[in-house]
Amino acid sequence: MVPPELDEGLPLERIKDFSLEELLGMAIKAEIGARRFYKSLAEKIEVKSLRDKIEWLAREEGKHEALLRKMYKNMFPGKEVVFPEEHIGPELTPVARELRGVQDIIELIRWAMKAEEIAAHFYEGIEKMVGTDDRKRLMRYLSDMEKGHYYTLRAEYELLLDWEMYSQMMHVGP
Repeated sequence: MVPPELDEGLPLERIKDFSLEELLGMAIKAEIGARRFYKSLAEKIEVKSLRDKIEWLAREEGKHEALLRKMYKNMFPGKEVVFPEEHIGPELTPVARELRGVQDIIELIRWAMKAEEIAAHFYEGIEKMVGTDDRKRLMRYLSDMEKGHYYTLRAEYELLLDWEMYSQMMHVGP
């Protein structure tokens, strides 16, 4: 079952069906959605260490949005960002429902991992479309950052699978 926070979108193979301008618009929209998703998820998490990591992810997605907007502005001067209706791969929307416990958090993190993984592949696809080395480096950077987000989420996911261990770790300290 796909949670309402995830719209699976079009398959990644469809990347070639869109212009670079449309793809950048999709990327900016996805970063906005991811930031909102992580902010809304963090508000519903009581475990401080996990909430802090999710808030960090929200800030990272905001930085990605700013980088993409700058690139869009440089490539398409004077144009407002166009957000196509379609999007490639999963797109996260804010968590609208109340979480009923660790199982809900695990489910949402699993979907966020999938979205981060596909975002990394999406940026790899755009890297092949942009012309200059600096733009290719930016797309590679964003792809690598999304992979890093995936692994951050995966580490939390694996800890959450053994909630007892995670709970005990939260009580260890000075």
